Amino acid sequence: MTLFDLLKSPIYSQKPILEKIVCHVLGLTKTQLFTRTEQTITDEQKQRIDTMYRRYVENKEPLEYILGYVEFAKLQVHVSSATIIPRPETEYMLEAVREYFEDTNNPRPVTLIDVGTGSGILGVCTMYYQSNRINQAYLTEISTDALEVAKKNKETLLNALQQEKTTLLHCSLLDHPMIKQIVDPKWQNQSILLVANLPYIPDEMFANNADERITKWEPTIAFIGWDDGLDLYRQMFDQIITYNASAKLPITMYLEM
Repeated sequence: MTLFDLLKSPIYSQKPILEKIVCHVLGLTKTQLFTRTEQTITDEQKQRIDTMYRRYVENKEPLEYILGYVEFAKLQVHVSSATIIPRPETEYMLEAVREYFEDTNNPRPVTLIDVGTGSGILGVCTMYYQSNRINQAYLTEISTDALEVAKKNKETLLNALQQEKTTLLHCSLLDHPMIKQIVDPKWQNQSILLVANLPYIPDEMFANNADERITKWEPTIAFIGWDDGLDLYRQMFDQIITYNASAKLPITMYLEM
């Protein structure tokens, strides 16, 4: 079977999904997909393509989990069922951070804190693009499985120096000794840039409105913020007030809610 035969086959009704799977299995770009139509597809490749396509169509598994990554901010970011799939609107957070560095004439060293990092999407991508402006970065996450995904993204996307400046912390929100150390008065010459995309959807709203692909495959805990959706944000703000009571460090926050 040639690539042309596969792409034109009527048994694949969702052509955009098929094209992405074929590109992944054959290691082709979108342009190459349509310029190498006479390329022969092996039986093994055909089997992989069919299996992945059925997972999407029949099991309603998100394509990003099937492929193991998502294109985000011009980077290929690893994801798994332990992490939510980054939404395009989250890229606005990175744009806001970029503008922060462009608009701020801040002589203080900046410490980045990504609270509830999940796949590491905000912290790792920020370090990828802004590491020359950041002194150190701490990415916190309560899920050990999600932290493994963040570790993979840190190791595959960041260079050696960026990795050295980036620390992953297993904890709830900011509840870690290293975070408490950051806001010690002895660190008074620094400023803190905090980013967070914590769960913010009320339980009932999520239960009544979430798409089947979300409820079946993505981790519910990464979406719901209990009764009014803001429980984790309140906990985080309480931690910030407590930890920063004596140091009174300047903190700039970018939150998705």
